[in-house]
This record gives sequence, C-alpha cells and structure tokens, in this order.
Amino acid sequence: MTRRWMGMGGLLGLGVLLTQALTACGGEPGAKDEEHGTLNLPLATHGPSGQRYRLRDATFEIRDPYGWSSGGEGGASSPNVVVVSSEDDPDADTLSVSLEQGYYVVELRPGWRMEKVDGDVATDVEATLLSGDSQWIYVSPHSTNWAQYQFGIGGREIWLNGDLNINIQVYENPDEYYGGGFGGANGGFGGSP
Repeated sequence: MTRRWMGMGGLLGLGVLLTQALTACGGEPGAKDEEHGTLNLPLATHGPSGQRYRLRDATFEIRDPYGWSSGGEGGASSPNVVVVSSEDDPDADTLSVSLEQGYYVVELRPGWRMEKVDGDVATDVEATLLSGDSQWIYVSPHSTNWAQYQFGIGGREIWLNGDLNINIQVYENPDEYYGGGFGGANGGFGGSP
C-alpha cells in the first residue's frame, strides 16, 4: 500500500512539474504567450504589365485551429478568431495583425471584389481566386509573416476551364483486349471446350 501511494505521489509530482514547465514556456492551452509576430495580408499589387490592382470588400477570418491563443489585435469576435476587413482602411496596401506565435488558418470570406486603379480612378474588374480561400500560416515571434492569395484577372472560364479530349480505341483481335481475356490460357472466358 505504501508503494502504491509513493508511486501515485511521484506521478502527481511529475504532473505538477510538467504543468509548471508548460506554463513557463507558453505551451499550455490558453496560456498567454507574450511573444507576438505580425501577419500581413496584402490588399494591393501591380500586375506584370505594371497595372495596379486593389482587393476591396475583402473580409479575412483568422482562426487558431487548436484554440490555444488568446487572439490578437483587430476586432476579435471570440478569443480564438480575429476578423479584419479591407474596408477598415480602404486606401491601405496591407492589413497587419499582431498575433501570438503559432499556427493559424486565414480564410478569405466570399463577397470580395477586385479593382483596377489608374491614378485616382478605380474600376471594378472581373477576377478569379486561383489559390484556396483558406491558408495555413505559422506566425513566428518578433517577425513579419505573409498570407498570399493569387488572383487571375478575368472570369473563371479563362482561368479554371480546361479541355477534355474523348478518345476511342478499336481492337481487331480478342487476344489484344485485356492482355488475352479473362480466365483461360487461350484468352477465352472459360477456356476451350
């Protein structure tokens, strides 16, 4: 009986030490880790032609998939979700969010649009999201991390459609079809009579 209590006391002590160690290094779920990094979400860019484009009405949801962080700056709707919008500062080239170190899923919600910008004139253009709307990002402490989305200027049919060729094949000898047929050595289904 004494051995059992000593063994349980050792396990309990090990559990306390492990909890303290995790808390000290910020590994315990829900622990506040003071090491933050910055996640940048680009909103404006230039195409290969030099034409300037800007993403508008874009809402990004940044989620901690493991539920360990306490969120970041910028409109947290729950402790593990941060929502930011391009319309918070429509002239900004980039949205920046301070986040605790760790993994995040960044989702571009539906409803965005793309503008072509010529001087002070912005015109809506048709654009297609070529990358996925969700991305996994690791935020490193004391550094800047980027989520990168790819768009094609033009409709889906230009960027996402391909050609399907339909082909036929003709056999003149049953021995050529399926390498000699099923079943028998003679290539028939049941062999020779």
